[in-house]
Amino acid sequence: MKKRFLLLALLPFGLSVYAQQHFKIIGKLNKVQYPAHAYVYYQDGHGLQFDSVTVRDNQFILEGDVSVPMKAFVLLYQRGATTRDIFAPDQVGVYLENGTIEIKSSDTLTHAVVGGTKLNEDQQVLINILEPFKKEEGNINEKYIAAEDNTDLQAKLKKQYEELLSRKSKIQINYIKNHRNSLVSLNLIRQSFDPIEDAEKAKMLINILSPDLRVLPMAQQYYQAIQKAKDISIGAIAPEFTMKDKDDKDFTLSSYRGKYILLDFWASWCRPCREENPNVLNAYNQYKNKNFNVIGVSLDGGENGKENWLKAIEKDNLSWEQLSDLQGANNAAARLYQVTAIPTNFLIDPSGIIIAKNLRGEALENKLKEILK
Repeated sequence: MKKRFLLLALLPFGLSVYAQQHFKIIGKLNKVQYPAHAYVYYQDGHGLQFDSVTVRDNQFILEGDVSVPMKAFVLLYQRGATTRDIFAPDQVGVYLENGTIEIKSSDTLTHAVVGGTKLNEDQQVLINILEPFKKEEGNINEKYIAAEDNTDLQAKLKKQYEELLSRKSKIQINYIKNHRNSLVSLNLIRQSFDPIEDAEKAKMLINILSPDLRVLPMAQQYYQAIQKAKDISIGAIAPEFTMKDKDDKDFTLSSYRGKYILLDFWASWCRPCREENPNVLNAYNQYKNKNFNVIGVSLDGGENGKENWLKAIEKDNLSWEQLSDLQGANNAAARLYQVTAIPTNFLIDPSGIIIAKNLRGEALENKLKEILK
């Protein structure tokens, strides 16, 4: 099952009507293993701020000032560990704003309850609403991994996962409508609704927010992302690019103008991509003599990038045009097409217009059957 990951930056909200905010975080813990330290980190201005305090008697207090309300994270290090010792620390998200922020936990910060101020109460409401979906998603993923050799069961689990995401999306949208003046809603939109997936839905959601929120820099950046997403939306002309093929020869996308093209972004290390390759191969073999072709763009890179890429091409019997600049996630074509997860594909018609996106398995076969008949 494919996931898309969006990077939620710790950027201040920049709302000029807000005065400086004085925050006080009180953390009450249980079963602390000493020595222990609590940290709060956030980005105010141009630098990342890091403040720390020693945990005593199962409690800590962090206090400070920020220019505007903003998202931050509180981290807990126990048994004398430091920030250099643990890659994935125990942490919880908080909103820094005027008032006393309360963190209560019976075990870890990851499961802590945060409240005391309006934004943190808004955030806790959202966490509570989404908790059942988080558990259900984890259960489906575990079953999917366990069903490695059972393609029928995996297909069934994929469908369950898609239905789960649909239900979760409706809950999130309802939350945004009921919290249109909350910074939590703005962060939820940025984190969970990628304009590339659905630019119209993204625009609808950002416009639900109050006028005060829509003028924030992060909201304006989201509007810009929506506009960029339209450049690769269905109905847009596929952006042109030139890239080296596996024989180090230049290949230009428009050289295949006049054919239906599946522009397929993948990588040798991407398991979902490799699982989808047989479906693409089947479609290619079925329609390659009917004005259809495939162009693969690999996000391989690193020291053995080309070797791994070529081995995957041979092993998966990918006989169509294969391109890569071996820059990994910084692949120029992937950036041009705003690829945030793989596999990702675009179906382009003979005139160069994008007519479909992210067609998988049966969906790809049905679409090609429809247009090529």
